[in-house]
Parts: sequence; C-alpha cells; structure tokens
Amino acid sequence: MDLQIQKEKINIKKKIGEKNKKIVIEKDVILPDSKPDIIKIQNESSNAYITKKENMENKIKIDGGVATRISYLTGEGKCRVLKIEESFSEVLEIQGVTEEIYINDSLNIRNANVTILNERKIHYKVEIDCMVKASKKEEVEYIYEINKSHNLQTLTQKRRIDTFVGHGESKLSVKEKMEIENLQESIEVVQMTHRIVNIEKKISYNKVLIKADCEMKCLYQTENGHIYVAKKNVPLMGFLDIENVEESNYVNTEFNLKNINITENENDIKPGIDIEMEINMIGDVYDSKEINMINDLYDLNYKTEFSKQKVMLENSSTVPSQTATINQKTVVQDINQVYNAEYQIINTRTNGRELELEIQATYLYSSFENQTINRKNETFSQTIQLEKNLTEVSARIMQNSTNVLPDSSINTELSINIYNQSSSQMEIINEIKINDEENDEGYSMIIYFVKPGDSLWKIAKRFKSTIREISNLNEIANEDKINVGDKLYIPRAI
Repeated sequence: MDLQIQKEKINIKKKIGEKNKKIVIEKDVILPDSKPDIIKIQNESSNAYITKKENMENKIKIDGGVATRISYLTGEGKCRVLKIEESFSEVLEIQGVTEEIYINDSLNIRNANVTILNERKIHYKVEIDCMVKASKKEEVEYIYEINKSHNLQTLTQKRRIDTFVGHGESKLSVKEKMEIENLQESIEVVQMTHRIVNIEKKISYNKVLIKADCEMKCLYQTENGHIYVAKKNVPLMGFLDIENVEESNYVNTEFNLKNINITENENDIKPGIDIEMEINMIGDVYDSKEINMINDLYDLNYKTEFSKQKVMLENSSTVPSQTATINQKTVVQDINQVYNAEYQIINTRTNGRELELEIQATYLYSSFENQTINRKNETFSQTIQLEKNLTEVSARIMQNSTNVLPDSSINTELSINIYNQSSSQMEIINEIKINDEENDEGYSMIIYFVKPGDSLWKIAKRFKSTIREISNLNEIANEDKINVGDKLYIPRAI
C-alpha cells in the first residue's frame, strides 16, 4: 500500500568518537656548560601545545611539544632558570576517522616533576592529558508528515535541533614585548600564563569574525631572587571561513596553543620580554531549528512495519547548565605575598545529583624570611549539588580570587561553570511499509487496567484503538495523565 510521505533533510554534527590519552615525557637532562650547578629546585612551569594534526584511516596523529622553565638555586645562592624544550608525536585510534573528519583537541598538563640527580644532572618528567573528539557533518533525512487518507495513527513530537552549518580553523599570531622594571641585574622568566577573554563573534557572508583579548602574565626573577610580575592584554582578531553562515547562527569557539617562544631582552633601550605565540582558533557554527518528528506509528486496519536510524549528536551548547562558587582555605606557614596562583580541575565524577570535583592548586609565594620563590602544591575535593541529574558533565574555572589572611593562610574563591556534555541520541523513522494483510482481532471492546509504564498511546497502539476514542469513552480530560490501576474501556476503532 502506497503512502504519501513528506521528508526533509537537515545537517547535523555527528559524533564519530573520542579518545583520551596520557602522554608522558621523561628523560635525564644534563645542564649546559653555561649554567651553574643546581642545588635546589624552586619551581617548574610548563606550556604544552599541538603543532600539527593529521587524519589517517581510523587514526589521528598528533605532533606537539612542551616548553618547560625550571627555576633553581645555585651553589652561590643565586637564582637561575633552566629551559627545556621537548617534542612528542602520538597516534590515537578512533574508528571511523577519515581525512574529512573534524577534530577538536585539548592538552592539559596534569603533573610536572623535576628531581636532582647531581649538581649537573636532573630527571625531568611531565604528564599531559590529551583529548581529541572526532565528528563529521552528515545529512539526515526524516519524515515529518504522512498522508492521512489511511487509518494511520502517528505520534509526533516537536524537537529543537542544533543543525550543523560548518567547522573552521584559523591560526592567530601574537608577537608582543612586555615591559619590565629597568633593573641593573639580568632577568630570567620563571613562568608565563595566558587566558583568552572578552570573546566577541560577528557573522558575515561565509565568514565568522572573532575578536578577543589574550591576557598574559609573566613572572620573572633576578639573580638575587627578586620576583617581579609583568601583565599585558593583547587584542586578537581572526576569521573563520565557513560556507552558508547567517547572522542568526551561533558559534562555539576554542583556542589552543600551537607554539610559544619567550626571550628576555633586558639590554634593549626599553628592556622587556619578547613573547611569540601561535594560537589555533577552532569554530563550529550551528543553527537552532524546531522540527516535527514522527516517533511512532500504527495503522488501525493493516499491519505496519518501519525502521529507525540512530544518530548520535555532539552536544553543542555553550551555555552552562549552572554555576557554583567554591571556597577553600590553605594554611601556609610564614607566607608574605602570593606571586601567582593556578587552579586546575583534574577529576570530575557525578553521583546522582552530586558533582565531585578534584582540584589541583599551585601557589607561588614569598615568605617573610625569604623573598625568593616558594611553592605550595595542594589537591582538594569539593562537592557541588546539581540542579538536575546529569550523566556527563564538564566543569570550568572561570574566575579565581586569592587572598592572604592574617592567620598565615590563603583564602581561595573559585567561580565554576558546569556544562552538560551528554551526547544526545536521536532516532529517526526513515522507512515505512504497510502490509495488505488485515488485522484480525475480533473484539469490539475490552476492559484494561493500567500498568506501570503505560501511556494512552501505547494502549491505543496495542489494541488498535485511538487516543481520542479511549479518552471520550472514559471521560479522560488530560491524555497525559492516567494512573496505574485505572480501569479503562478500550473500544476497537472502526
């Protein structure tokens, strides 16, 4: 039996797979002849970056590097910095990867450790969490309307879908000089951190304009251990070339470090720190659209068959499901001043409506006795009550406030954004067949008692009746409200 079916096509960002891998770089390092002996480690700071991504069949090759600066004390009591540059290459296996697949990636340094073997030799180890997500643009066809000339009953649901417009990547370059104090001593950079803030997006014909600020902060020291801080905000601007974008679309953006080079130029007319960075900007564009989808169907007179296509959608929301504030107090003896505080969420776990976070904090500070760098590492746990049940979440530290209290402790306040990362599954009816064989049930009416999990739709479909006829006969005002144990008269539809 022929049906007149209306179909529509939409584009989605289909999830292919994801992979998390711990990358470990470990080696013994001999100090160059130009560096004095090493007696005590003060601090180590690393920046990890991805220089190249290559899609292969069912695999993704990642090339990158780690730039580490180790601040240490010499035998003469001077403060020096040792620079280490290491590269890595990893292959991550994800079934379904081809050259056309889009890759979203991130690197996160979980742990860095330096051990002194002797005055001229150290053991260096850094652990990096590497995460990649593979997805692709796919056209999906769904049935939204069927000719009602037959006694076909359909269960239709309105659903809002983030249809996928396109993916783009672009390289941003930063080349800036951070001014420093006009000192008589030579300096060396101990730590450099950056954040991308104040992100603005504007869509024009086949392009997305991204503006943002790169918030940079440098800690540098003199040979005598005096610590200074330099800060600078650098404006960024770049374009993503994506076809068919419109002003009503919205854009998700990510910014990942691609390369970094830091040079101290204290002998220039205007002494400063030269910083060169490459940042990979990734953008995914979506269009929010409400569609009518047929979730289920049956015919009153003939047997029906249909097939469903399962589609796994990437979560595209950039709006946090909720925000939270965390307070933590850390006791540090004889603390005077905090030079820098870094916080990193290293583990998340959901337990019902509770989100358990494990946060790693690193404090660089001075004491009243010693103004050189001291370091305090601490890992603490916090539990956040979720407003609703979420199976997969991510948490991001948006802001932090760190203050030294009179009782020789550090008070920390963290502002946390929580995001729903659960991938959604969509089932689409794509084929329908009505057989010529008639249903042969001979009853005209039965009595039925509602069981757990029942709905009027399920009952009507089971007994080849209709929701309207059951509701009218049983005087049901709200079709969505029936109770377990209710006695219903089920008429056979004619």
